[in-house]
Amino acid sequence: MLDKVKSFIGKMLNESETLTDLSNDIQLAAALLLVEVMNADDKIDERERNAVQTGLKNIFEMTDEKTRAVFEIAENRAKDVIPLQRYTSILNKALEPEAKLKLLEQIWRVVFSDDEMDKYEESLVREIAELLYIRHSDFIFARQRAKGEI
Repeated sequence: MLDKVKSFIGKMLNESETLTDLSNDIQLAAALLLVEVMNADDKIDERERNAVQTGLKNIFEMTDEKTRAVFEIAENRAKDVIPLQRYTSILNKALEPEAKLKLLEQIWRVVFSDDEMDKYEESLVREIAELLYIRHSDFIFARQRAKGEI
């Protein structure tokens, strides 16, 4: 398993690789969305970084080592300007509605992790929810669960 992760990281760090080569990597697509939200307000703190990694572990039940590796790759790839549709199309093909809702809840947890909800963060979360075909009522439900209101 560790060799697979190292091989994957090696591929990711190779500059000739493109995101299309990763079309089957659901974990990375989800990580990239979480990192995009983390970066939305241009104020990244350790709580947000931890929330992204915790979210990945909760959704995909990854080891700490794999979580860190996927997070680092996503953080580096998030610097590239790639449309959100690229990530969400991978997730729409691979995830059931319940899994997409769980991902959205983790995205909200990243937003709330620094005790501030910036208007850009909320706008980005709305866009992601729409691209994942999540109903507005489920969008609200995920936000309330992330805040601990339900």
